Amino acid sequence: MRSPTQALLALAAFAASSSALLAQVPNDDCGGAIAIANGLAGPYTNVGSTTSFSWPCANGGNDVWFVYQSGAAGSLTIDLCGQATYDSALEIFDGAGGCGSLVSLGCNDDTCGLQSSVTAALPAPGLYYVRVGGFNGGTGSFSLNVNGPGGGSGVLASNTSLGIGCIRQFSSFYERFPTTPSIDLSNTAFSMFSTGSGYVVIPSSTAFIPPSATAANLGLGDDTETGITLSAPFAYPGGTTTTLNVCSNGHIATASNGAAFDYTPTANEFLGWTNATWAVWRDFICNATGNVKFEEVGGIACVTWDGVIGYVGTAPGTVTSTFQIQFELATGNVNFVFQSMDTVSISGFTGGDGYLVGYSGPGANADGGNTDISTIGALSLVGADVLPLTLAGTSRPVTGTNWGLSVSNIPATGILGVDVFGLSDPGINDLFFLGAPGCGLRAALDVTNAWLVTGPTHAYSLSIPSNPALLSLNLYTTSAVFQVPQVNSLGAITSNGIQGLVGNL
Repeated sequence: MRSPTQALLALAAFAASSSALLAQVPNDDCGGAIAIANGLAGPYTNVGSTTSFSWPCANGGNDVWFVYQSGAAGSLTIDLCGQATYDSALEIFDGAGGCGSLVSLGCNDDTCGLQSSVTAALPAPGLYYVRVGGFNGGTGSFSLNVNGPGGGSGVLASNTSLGIGCIRQFSSFYERFPTTPSIDLSNTAFSMFSTGSGYVVIPSSTAFIPPSATAANLGLGDDTETGITLSAPFAYPGGTTTTLNVCSNGHIATASNGAAFDYTPTANEFLGWTNATWAVWRDFICNATGNVKFEEVGGIACVTWDGVIGYVGTAPGTVTSTFQIQFELATGNVNFVFQSMDTVSISGFTGGDGYLVGYSGPGANADGGNTDISTIGALSLVGADVLPLTLAGTSRPVTGTNWGLSVSNIPATGILGVDVFGLSDPGINDLFFLGAPGCGLRAALDVTNAWLVTGPTHAYSLSIPSNPALLSLNLYTTSAVFQVPQVNSLGAITSNGIQGLVGNL
Protein backbone atom coordinates (compact mmCIF):
# COMPACT_ATOMS: atom_id res chain seq x y z
CA MET A 1 0.00 0.00 0.00
CA ARG A 2 1.46 3.37 -0.96
CA SER A 3 1.57 6.05 1.74
CA PRO A 4 -0.73 9.10 1.63
CA THR A 5 2.30 11.27 0.84
CA GLN A 6 3.23 9.06 -2.12
CA ALA A 7 -0.34 9.10 -3.36
CA LEU A 8 -0.53 12.89 -3.15
CA LEU A 9 2.75 13.21 -5.02
CA ALA A 10 1.37 10.92 -7.70
CA LEU A 11 -1.73 13.08 -7.97
CA ALA A 12 0.38 16.20 -8.29
CA ALA A 13 2.51 14.66 -11.03
CA PHE A 14 -0.53 14.14 -13.22
CA ALA A 15 -2.51 17.25 -12.28
CA ALA A 16 -0.82 19.73 -14.58
CA SER A 17 -1.20 17.64 -17.73
CA SER A 18 -4.78 16.40 -17.37
CA SER A 19 -8.01 18.19 -18.22
CA ALA A 20 -11.73 17.46 -18.44
CA LEU A 21 -15.05 19.20 -18.79
CA LEU A 22 -16.39 21.07 -15.78
CA ALA A 23 -19.70 19.81 -14.38
CA GLN A 24 -21.96 22.05 -12.31
CA VAL A 25 -24.14 20.70 -9.51
CA PRO A 26 -26.06 22.91 -7.04
CA ASN A 27 -25.47 22.77 -3.30
CA ASP A 28 -27.86 21.23 -0.84
CA ASP A 29 -28.05 23.98 1.82
CA CYS A 30 -28.64 27.74 1.90
CA GLY A 31 -25.06 28.37 3.05
CA GLY A 32 -23.71 26.91 -0.16
CA ALA A 33 -26.18 28.63 -2.50
CA ILE A 34 -25.13 29.10 -6.13
CA ALA A 35 -25.26 32.63 -7.50
CA ILE A 36 -27.73 33.31 -10.34
CA ALA A 37 -28.37 36.41 -12.45
CA ASN A 38 -30.97 37.55 -14.98
CA GLY A 39 -31.50 35.24 -17.93
CA LEU A 40 -31.58 31.46 -18.25
CA ALA A 41 -29.47 29.79 -15.54
CA GLY A 42 -28.56 26.11 -15.58
CA PRO A 43 -28.90 23.26 -16.14
CA TYR A 44 -28.90 22.09 -12.52
CA THR A 45 -30.18 19.01 -10.69
CA ASN A 46 -31.68 18.23 -7.29
CA VAL A 47 -30.91 14.50 -7.48
CA GLY A 48 -29.34 13.39 -4.18
CA SER A 49 -30.42 16.51 -2.26
CA THR A 50 -32.19 16.64 1.11
CA THR A 51 -35.12 18.71 2.37
CA SER A 52 -33.93 21.79 4.27
CA PHE A 53 -37.21 22.48 6.12
CA SER A 54 -40.94 22.22 5.41
CA TRP A 55 -42.52 23.99 2.45
CA PRO A 56 -45.53 26.33 2.79
CA CYS A 57 -46.83 25.33 -0.65
CA ALA A 58 -47.46 21.78 -1.85
CA ASN A 59 -45.58 18.82 -0.41
CA GLY A 60 -42.18 20.06 -1.46
CA GLY A 61 -38.89 18.32 -0.78
CA ASN A 62 -35.36 17.50 -1.92
CA ASP A 63 -34.43 21.15 -2.38
CA VAL A 64 -31.34 22.96 -3.64
CA TRP A 65 -30.39 26.62 -3.16
CA PHE A 66 -29.50 29.72 -5.19
CA VAL A 67 -28.80 33.36 -4.34
CA TYR A 68 -29.73 36.44 -6.39
CA GLN A 69 -28.27 39.95 -5.91
CA SER A 70 -30.60 42.87 -6.51
CA GLY A 71 -29.43 46.47 -6.89
CA ALA A 72 -32.86 47.96 -6.22
CA ALA A 73 -36.33 47.29 -4.91
CA GLY A 74 -38.63 45.87 -7.53
CA SER A 75 -40.18 42.70 -8.87
CA LEU A 76 -38.30 39.40 -9.23
CA THR A 77 -39.82 36.59 -11.31
CA ILE A 78 -38.28 33.14 -11.40
CA ASP A 79 -39.86 30.21 -13.22
CA LEU A 80 -39.09 26.69 -14.42
CA CYS A 81 -41.71 26.73 -17.21
CA GLY A 82 -40.60 24.27 -19.87
CA GLN A 83 -37.27 23.90 -18.06
CA ALA A 84 -37.73 20.93 -15.69
CA THR A 85 -37.94 17.17 -16.23
CA TYR A 86 -40.08 16.59 -13.12
CA ASP A 87 -42.90 18.12 -10.99
CA SER A 88 -41.09 21.10 -9.45
CA ALA A 89 -41.62 23.40 -6.44
CA LEU A 90 -40.11 26.89 -6.02
CA GLU A 91 -39.74 29.45 -3.20
CA ILE A 92 -38.09 32.91 -2.93
CA PHE A 93 -36.78 34.38 0.36
CA ASP A 94 -35.58 37.76 1.60
CA GLY A 95 -32.00 37.06 2.66
CA ALA A 96 -31.25 40.31 4.50
CA GLY A 97 -30.80 38.40 7.75
CA GLY A 98 -28.72 35.62 6.22
CA CYS A 99 -29.54 31.94 5.95
CA GLY A 100 -30.56 31.78 9.60
CA SER A 101 -33.30 34.40 9.24
CA LEU A 102 -34.95 33.83 5.88
CA VAL A 103 -38.34 35.41 5.18
CA SER A 104 -40.49 33.75 2.52
CA LEU A 105 -41.68 36.11 -0.23
CA GLY A 106 -43.56 33.56 -2.32
CA CYS A 107 -43.93 29.84 -2.95
CA ASN A 108 -45.46 27.86 -5.82
CA ASP A 109 -46.02 24.28 -6.93
CA ASP A 110 -47.88 24.28 -10.27
CA THR A 111 -48.28 27.34 -12.54
CA CYS A 112 -47.27 26.16 -16.03
CA GLY A 113 -48.42 22.54 -16.01
CA LEU A 114 -46.35 20.76 -13.35
CA GLN A 115 -43.74 23.52 -13.35
CA SER A 116 -43.40 26.42 -10.95
CA SER A 117 -43.28 30.21 -11.15
CA VAL A 118 -42.96 32.83 -8.40
CA THR A 119 -43.07 36.64 -8.67
CA ALA A 120 -41.88 38.37 -5.50
CA ALA A 121 -41.85 42.04 -4.53
CA LEU A 122 -38.30 42.88 -3.39
CA PRO A 123 -38.44 45.47 -0.60
CA ALA A 124 -34.87 46.77 -1.01
CA PRO A 125 -31.51 46.12 -2.67
CA GLY A 126 -29.75 43.06 -1.30
CA LEU A 127 -29.51 39.28 -1.44
CA TYR A 128 -32.50 37.04 -2.12
CA TYR A 129 -32.39 33.26 -1.79
CA VAL A 130 -34.20 30.77 -4.00
CA ARG A 131 -34.84 27.11 -3.33
CA VAL A 132 -35.97 24.60 -5.92
CA GLY A 133 -37.40 21.22 -4.94
CA GLY A 134 -39.95 18.72 -6.13
CA PHE A 135 -43.56 17.83 -5.42
CA ASN A 136 -43.49 14.77 -3.12
CA GLY A 137 -39.70 15.05 -3.22
CA GLY A 138 -39.51 14.59 -6.99
CA THR A 139 -36.06 14.95 -8.52
CA GLY A 140 -34.55 15.68 -11.91
CA SER A 141 -32.78 18.32 -13.95
CA PHE A 142 -33.93 21.90 -14.48
CA SER A 143 -32.97 25.42 -15.51
CA LEU A 144 -34.22 28.75 -14.12
CA ASN A 145 -35.71 31.68 -16.01
CA VAL A 146 -34.67 34.77 -13.97
CA ASN A 147 -35.99 38.31 -14.45
CA GLY A 148 -35.47 40.97 -11.79
CA PRO A 149 -33.85 44.32 -10.90
CA GLY A 150 -30.31 42.93 -10.86
CA GLY A 151 -27.46 45.40 -10.98
CA GLY A 152 -26.26 45.09 -7.39
CA SER A 153 -22.88 46.58 -6.47
CA GLY A 154 -19.99 44.51 -5.20
CA VAL A 155 -19.07 40.92 -5.98
CA LEU A 156 -21.43 38.12 -4.99
CA ALA A 157 -19.46 35.23 -3.48
CA SER A 158 -20.52 31.81 -4.69
CA ASN A 159 -19.80 28.09 -4.55
CA THR A 160 -19.90 25.84 -7.59
CA SER A 161 -19.58 22.07 -7.26
CA LEU A 162 -17.18 20.40 -9.70
CA GLY A 163 -17.47 16.79 -10.75
CA ILE A 164 -18.71 14.05 -8.42
CA GLY A 165 -17.11 12.07 -5.63
CA CYS A 166 -16.37 8.37 -5.50
CA ILE A 167 -17.20 5.59 -4.88
CA ARG A 168 -20.80 5.44 -6.09
CA GLN A 169 -22.72 2.18 -6.04
CA PHE A 170 -26.50 2.00 -5.98
CA SER A 171 -28.99 -0.73 -5.10
CA SER A 172 -31.78 0.67 -7.31
CA PHE A 173 -32.36 2.26 -10.70
CA TYR A 174 -35.20 3.84 -12.62
CA GLU A 175 -36.18 5.78 -15.70
CA ARG A 176 -38.96 8.34 -15.27
CA PHE A 177 -40.85 9.03 -18.47
CA PRO A 178 -42.54 12.36 -17.60
CA THR A 179 -45.23 12.03 -20.28
CA THR A 180 -46.98 9.07 -21.84
CA PRO A 181 -45.58 9.82 -25.33
CA SER A 182 -42.01 9.84 -24.02
CA ILE A 183 -41.76 6.11 -23.27
CA ASP A 184 -39.47 4.41 -25.83
CA LEU A 185 -39.52 0.78 -24.64
CA SER A 186 -42.07 -0.77 -27.01
CA ASN A 187 -40.90 -4.15 -28.37
CA THR A 188 -37.76 -4.20 -26.22
CA ALA A 189 -36.58 -6.19 -23.20
CA PHE A 190 -34.00 -5.97 -20.46
CA SER A 191 -32.87 -8.52 -17.90
CA MET A 192 -31.71 -8.23 -14.29
CA PHE A 193 -29.19 -11.03 -13.71
CA SER A 194 -28.82 -11.91 -10.04
CA THR A 195 -25.33 -11.78 -8.52
CA GLY A 196 -26.55 -13.05 -5.17
CA SER A 197 -26.20 -9.65 -3.48
CA GLY A 198 -27.39 -7.45 -6.36
CA TYR A 199 -28.05 -7.41 -10.10
CA VAL A 200 -26.41 -6.72 -13.42
CA VAL A 201 -28.95 -5.04 -15.70
CA ILE A 202 -28.47 -5.36 -19.48
CA PRO A 203 -30.60 -5.20 -22.64
CA SER A 204 -31.79 -8.64 -23.70
CA SER A 205 -33.70 -10.55 -26.32
CA THR A 206 -35.88 -12.34 -23.77
CA ALA A 207 -39.10 -13.50 -25.44
CA PHE A 208 -42.58 -12.50 -24.38
CA ILE A 209 -44.50 -15.52 -23.08
CA PRO A 210 -48.13 -15.12 -24.18
CA PRO A 211 -50.57 -15.94 -21.36
CA SER A 212 -52.23 -19.28 -21.99
CA ALA A 213 -55.92 -20.02 -21.69
CA THR A 214 -55.26 -21.34 -18.18
CA ALA A 215 -53.44 -18.23 -16.94
CA ALA A 216 -55.02 -16.83 -13.77
CA ASN A 217 -56.81 -13.51 -14.20
CA LEU A 218 -55.96 -11.59 -11.02
CA GLY A 219 -59.16 -9.57 -11.27
CA LEU A 220 -57.48 -6.29 -10.47
CA GLY A 221 -59.62 -3.16 -10.64
CA ASP A 222 -58.50 0.46 -10.61
CA ASP A 223 -55.82 1.19 -7.96
CA THR A 224 -55.94 -2.29 -6.38
CA GLU A 225 -53.48 -5.02 -5.47
CA THR A 226 -53.44 -8.74 -4.73
CA GLY A 227 -51.01 -11.48 -3.71
CA ILE A 228 -49.76 -14.42 -5.76
CA THR A 229 -48.13 -17.63 -4.51
CA LEU A 230 -45.01 -19.05 -6.17
CA SER A 231 -44.28 -22.75 -6.51
CA ALA A 232 -40.77 -22.30 -5.09
CA PRO A 233 -38.86 -19.63 -3.15
CA PHE A 234 -37.60 -16.67 -5.19
CA ALA A 235 -34.31 -15.11 -4.05
CA TYR A 236 -33.77 -11.35 -4.31
CA PRO A 237 -31.21 -8.96 -2.74
CA GLY A 238 -32.08 -8.99 0.93
CA GLY A 239 -34.06 -12.22 1.21
CA THR A 240 -36.32 -14.82 -0.35
CA THR A 241 -40.08 -14.99 -0.79
CA THR A 242 -42.75 -17.45 -1.89
CA THR A 243 -45.33 -14.71 -2.50
CA LEU A 244 -45.43 -11.52 -4.54
CA ASN A 245 -47.74 -8.52 -4.31
CA VAL A 246 -49.10 -7.33 -7.67
CA CYS A 247 -50.51 -3.80 -8.02
CA SER A 248 -52.79 -2.79 -10.88
CA ASN A 249 -50.62 0.31 -11.45
CA GLY A 250 -47.79 -1.74 -12.87
CA HIS A 251 -45.56 -2.77 -9.98
CA ILE A 252 -44.73 -6.01 -8.19
CA ALA A 253 -43.20 -6.17 -4.70
CA THR A 254 -42.19 -8.81 -2.17
CA ALA A 255 -45.02 -7.47 0.03
CA SER A 256 -47.50 -4.60 -0.04
CA ASN A 257 -45.97 -1.12 0.04
CA GLY A 258 -49.35 0.44 0.77
CA ALA A 259 -49.12 2.18 -2.59
CA ALA A 260 -52.03 0.65 -4.48
CA PHE A 261 -53.89 3.97 -4.60
CA ASP A 262 -50.81 5.95 -5.63
CA TYR A 263 -51.23 6.70 -9.33
CA THR A 264 -48.62 9.51 -9.52
CA PRO A 265 -45.19 8.00 -10.27
CA THR A 266 -42.27 9.79 -8.57
CA ALA A 267 -38.72 8.59 -8.00
CA ASN A 268 -38.67 9.75 -4.39
CA GLU A 269 -41.65 7.61 -3.41
CA PHE A 270 -40.46 4.63 -5.43
CA LEU A 271 -37.01 4.62 -3.81
CA GLY A 272 -38.55 4.93 -0.35
CA TRP A 273 -40.91 1.96 -0.50
CA THR A 274 -40.34 -0.61 2.23
CA ASN A 275 -40.18 -3.73 0.09
CA ALA A 276 -38.19 -4.72 -3.00
CA THR A 277 -40.21 -3.60 -6.03
CA TRP A 278 -40.04 -4.15 -9.81
CA ALA A 279 -42.08 -1.55 -11.65
CA VAL A 280 -43.62 -0.26 -14.85
CA TRP A 281 -45.53 2.25 -12.73
CA ARG A 282 -48.34 4.18 -14.37
CA ASP A 283 -51.97 5.14 -13.73
CA PHE A 284 -53.46 1.99 -15.29
CA ILE A 285 -57.07 0.79 -15.30
CA CYS A 286 -56.82 -2.97 -15.59
CA ASN A 287 -60.45 -4.05 -15.61
CA ALA A 288 -61.62 -1.95 -18.58
CA THR A 289 -60.06 -3.32 -21.79
CA GLY A 290 -57.40 -5.67 -20.45
CA ASN A 291 -56.40 -7.78 -17.48
CA VAL A 292 -53.44 -8.63 -15.29
CA LYS A 293 -52.65 -12.34 -15.57
CA PHE A 294 -50.35 -14.75 -13.74
CA GLU A 295 -48.96 -18.19 -14.55
CA GLU A 296 -45.77 -20.20 -14.20
CA VAL A 297 -44.15 -21.58 -17.35
CA GLY A 298 -41.08 -23.80 -17.04
CA GLY A 299 -40.04 -22.38 -13.66
CA ILE A 300 -40.68 -18.77 -14.72
CA ALA A 301 -43.39 -16.84 -12.87
CA CYS A 302 -44.95 -14.46 -15.40
CA VAL A 303 -47.10 -11.48 -14.51
CA THR A 304 -48.59 -9.89 -17.63
CA TRP A 305 -50.44 -6.61 -18.10
CA ASP A 306 -52.32 -7.82 -21.15
CA GLY A 307 -53.74 -4.94 -23.17
CA VAL A 308 -54.35 -2.62 -20.21
CA ILE A 309 -55.33 1.03 -20.62
CA GLY A 310 -54.20 4.15 -18.84
CA TYR A 311 -56.54 6.55 -17.11
CA VAL A 312 -57.58 9.32 -19.53
CA GLY A 313 -59.46 12.33 -18.15
CA THR A 314 -62.73 11.16 -16.63
CA ALA A 315 -63.35 8.31 -19.09
CA PRO A 316 -61.39 5.22 -20.17
CA GLY A 317 -59.12 5.50 -23.17
CA THR A 318 -58.73 3.02 -26.00
CA VAL A 319 -54.95 2.75 -26.53
CA THR A 320 -53.52 -0.23 -24.65
CA SER A 321 -50.17 -1.38 -23.24
CA THR A 322 -48.89 -4.93 -22.99
CA PHE A 323 -45.82 -5.87 -20.94
CA GLN A 324 -44.61 -8.71 -18.77
CA ILE A 325 -42.32 -9.08 -15.75
CA GLN A 326 -40.78 -12.57 -15.49
CA PHE A 327 -39.28 -14.04 -12.29
CA GLU A 328 -36.91 -16.99 -12.84
CA LEU A 329 -37.38 -18.99 -9.66
CA ALA A 330 -34.22 -21.08 -9.92
CA THR A 331 -31.79 -18.24 -10.73
CA GLY A 332 -33.29 -15.11 -9.15
CA ASN A 333 -33.14 -13.34 -12.52
CA VAL A 334 -35.90 -10.91 -13.51
CA ASN A 335 -36.87 -10.01 -17.08
CA PHE A 336 -38.89 -7.00 -18.27
CA VAL A 337 -40.45 -7.66 -21.68
CA PHE A 338 -42.40 -4.97 -23.51
CA GLN A 339 -44.82 -5.35 -26.36
CA SER A 340 -46.66 -2.27 -27.70
CA MET A 341 -46.84 0.51 -25.09
CA ASP A 342 -49.34 3.36 -25.00
CA THR A 343 -47.62 6.56 -26.21
CA VAL A 344 -50.82 8.53 -26.76
CA SER A 345 -53.08 8.75 -23.72
CA ILE A 346 -52.78 11.58 -21.19
CA SER A 347 -53.91 11.13 -17.59
CA GLY A 348 -56.54 13.50 -16.27
CA PHE A 349 -54.82 13.75 -12.86
CA THR A 350 -51.96 16.10 -11.98
CA GLY A 351 -48.81 14.01 -11.68
CA GLY A 352 -50.52 10.88 -12.98
CA ASP A 353 -49.11 11.00 -16.50
CA GLY A 354 -46.09 9.11 -17.77
CA TYR A 355 -44.31 6.00 -16.51
CA LEU A 356 -41.59 5.04 -14.04
CA VAL A 357 -39.72 1.85 -14.94
CA GLY A 358 -37.10 0.19 -12.75
CA TYR A 359 -36.21 -1.60 -9.53
CA SER A 360 -36.14 -0.35 -5.93
CA GLY A 361 -34.36 -2.42 -3.30
CA PRO A 362 -35.78 -3.03 0.19
CA GLY A 363 -35.96 0.04 2.45
CA ALA A 364 -34.81 3.58 1.72
CA ASN A 365 -32.61 3.80 -1.37
CA ALA A 366 -30.29 6.54 -2.60
CA ASP A 367 -31.19 8.28 -5.84
CA GLY A 368 -28.63 7.53 -8.52
CA GLY A 369 -30.43 9.75 -11.03
CA ASN A 370 -32.49 9.00 -14.09
CA THR A 371 -31.20 6.06 -16.19
CA ASP A 372 -31.82 5.86 -19.93
CA ILE A 373 -32.87 2.21 -20.17
CA SER A 374 -32.74 2.21 -23.97
CA THR A 375 -28.96 2.86 -23.81
CA ILE A 376 -28.26 1.10 -20.53
CA GLY A 377 -25.26 -1.04 -21.59
CA ALA A 378 -24.46 -2.96 -18.39
CA LEU A 379 -25.56 -1.51 -15.05
CA SER A 380 -24.37 -3.07 -11.78
CA LEU A 381 -26.56 -2.84 -8.69
CA VAL A 382 -25.32 -3.71 -5.19
CA GLY A 383 -27.23 -4.94 -2.17
CA ALA A 384 -26.75 -1.70 -0.21
CA ASP A 385 -26.02 1.81 -1.47
CA VAL A 386 -22.45 3.12 -1.25
CA LEU A 387 -22.67 6.91 -1.33
CA PRO A 388 -19.84 8.98 -2.80
CA LEU A 389 -17.54 11.12 -0.68
CA THR A 390 -19.30 14.49 -0.90
CA LEU A 391 -18.02 18.02 -0.29
CA ALA A 392 -20.44 20.92 0.25
CA GLY A 393 -20.07 24.58 1.09
CA THR A 394 -21.69 25.53 4.42
CA SER A 395 -21.01 29.20 3.71
CA ARG A 396 -19.80 31.29 0.78
CA PRO A 397 -16.25 32.74 0.49
CA VAL A 398 -17.04 36.31 1.59
CA THR A 399 -14.12 38.57 2.48
CA GLY A 400 -13.62 39.01 6.20
CA THR A 401 -15.30 35.65 7.01
CA ASN A 402 -14.45 31.97 7.22
CA TRP A 403 -15.35 29.93 4.15
CA GLY A 404 -17.03 26.86 5.64
CA LEU A 405 -16.91 23.42 4.03
CA SER A 406 -18.13 19.97 5.04
CA VAL A 407 -17.23 16.46 3.87
CA SER A 408 -19.88 13.73 4.27
CA ASN A 409 -20.28 10.01 3.52
CA ILE A 410 -16.86 9.26 5.01
CA PRO A 411 -16.61 5.45 5.19
CA ALA A 412 -16.14 3.72 8.55
CA THR A 413 -12.97 2.13 7.13
CA GLY A 414 -11.34 5.55 6.60
CA ILE A 415 -8.22 6.27 8.63
CA LEU A 416 -6.74 9.51 7.25
CA GLY A 417 -8.20 12.43 5.36
CA VAL A 418 -6.61 15.24 3.38
CA ASP A 419 -8.11 18.64 2.56
CA VAL A 420 -6.72 20.34 -0.53
CA PHE A 421 -6.78 24.02 -1.55
CA GLY A 422 -5.56 25.25 -4.93
CA LEU A 423 -5.63 28.24 -7.24
CA SER A 424 -6.65 26.15 -10.25
CA ASP A 425 -8.77 23.16 -11.25
CA PRO A 426 -6.82 20.30 -12.88
CA GLY A 427 -10.13 19.07 -14.30
CA ILE A 428 -9.40 15.37 -13.68
CA ASN A 429 -12.62 13.37 -13.44
CA ASP A 430 -11.18 9.85 -13.55
CA LEU A 431 -7.97 8.79 -11.79
CA PHE A 432 -8.03 5.32 -13.36
CA PHE A 433 -4.38 5.75 -14.32
CA LEU A 434 -3.50 5.96 -10.60
CA GLY A 435 -5.65 3.00 -9.63
CA ALA A 436 -8.73 4.99 -8.54
CA PRO A 437 -11.30 4.57 -11.33
CA GLY A 438 -14.26 6.91 -11.05
CA CYS A 439 -12.44 9.23 -8.65
CA GLY A 440 -11.38 12.74 -9.62
CA LEU A 441 -9.14 15.64 -8.64
CA ARG A 442 -10.73 19.10 -8.93
CA ALA A 443 -8.25 21.28 -6.99
CA ALA A 444 -4.52 21.80 -7.57
CA LEU A 445 -2.38 20.52 -4.69
CA ASP A 446 -1.10 23.94 -3.61
CA VAL A 447 -1.98 23.53 0.09
CA THR A 448 -2.85 20.27 1.86
CA ASN A 449 -3.96 19.54 5.40
CA ALA A 450 -4.16 16.04 6.88
CA TRP A 451 -6.68 14.94 9.52
CA LEU A 452 -7.64 11.73 11.30
CA VAL A 453 -11.02 10.23 10.47
CA THR A 454 -13.27 10.30 13.56
CA GLY A 455 -16.73 9.90 12.04
CA PRO A 456 -18.87 10.09 8.91
CA THR A 457 -18.47 13.87 8.50
CA HIS A 458 -15.59 16.37 8.63
CA ALA A 459 -15.77 20.17 8.69
CA TYR A 460 -13.00 22.54 7.66
CA SER A 461 -12.67 26.17 6.69
CA LEU A 462 -10.46 28.82 5.14
CA SER A 463 -10.19 32.35 6.50
CA ILE A 464 -10.78 34.91 3.72
CA PRO A 465 -8.98 38.20 4.57
CA SER A 466 -10.88 41.48 4.28
CA ASN A 467 -8.85 42.59 1.27
CA PRO A 468 -10.47 44.13 -1.84
CA ALA A 469 -7.66 42.71 -3.95
CA LEU A 470 -9.13 39.22 -3.42
CA LEU A 471 -12.49 40.05 -5.00
CA SER A 472 -13.38 37.80 -7.96
CA LEU A 473 -10.53 35.41 -7.13
CA ASN A 474 -11.38 31.73 -7.73
CA LEU A 475 -10.30 29.25 -5.08
CA TYR A 476 -10.63 25.48 -5.43
CA THR A 477 -10.88 22.80 -2.78
CA THR A 478 -11.44 19.05 -2.55
CA SER A 479 -10.88 16.21 -0.07
CA ALA A 480 -9.56 12.66 -0.09
CA VAL A 481 -9.89 9.80 2.39
CA PHE A 482 -7.45 6.90 2.68
CA GLN A 483 -8.97 3.58 3.68
CA VAL A 484 -7.96 0.26 5.24
CA PRO A 485 -8.53 -2.17 3.68
CA GLN A 486 -7.77 -0.48 0.39
CA VAL A 487 -10.84 0.26 -1.68
CA ASN A 488 -8.71 0.46 -4.83
CA SER A 489 -5.02 0.22 -5.71
CA LEU A 490 -4.51 3.90 -4.83
CA GLY A 491 -5.98 3.25 -1.42
CA ALA A 492 -8.05 6.44 -1.51
CA ILE A 493 -11.36 7.96 -2.53
CA THR A 494 -11.91 11.60 -3.43
CA SER A 495 -14.80 14.04 -3.13
CA ASN A 496 -16.21 16.40 -5.69
CA GLY A 497 -14.49 19.77 -5.84
CA ILE A 498 -15.81 23.21 -4.89
CA GLN A 499 -14.95 26.33 -6.86
CA GLY A 500 -15.31 29.34 -4.58
CA LEU A 501 -15.61 32.80 -6.09
CA VAL A 502 -14.43 35.34 -3.49
CA GLY A 503 -16.83 38.26 -3.04
CA ASN A 504 -17.84 40.92 -0.54
CA LEU A 505 -21.55 39.99 -0.59
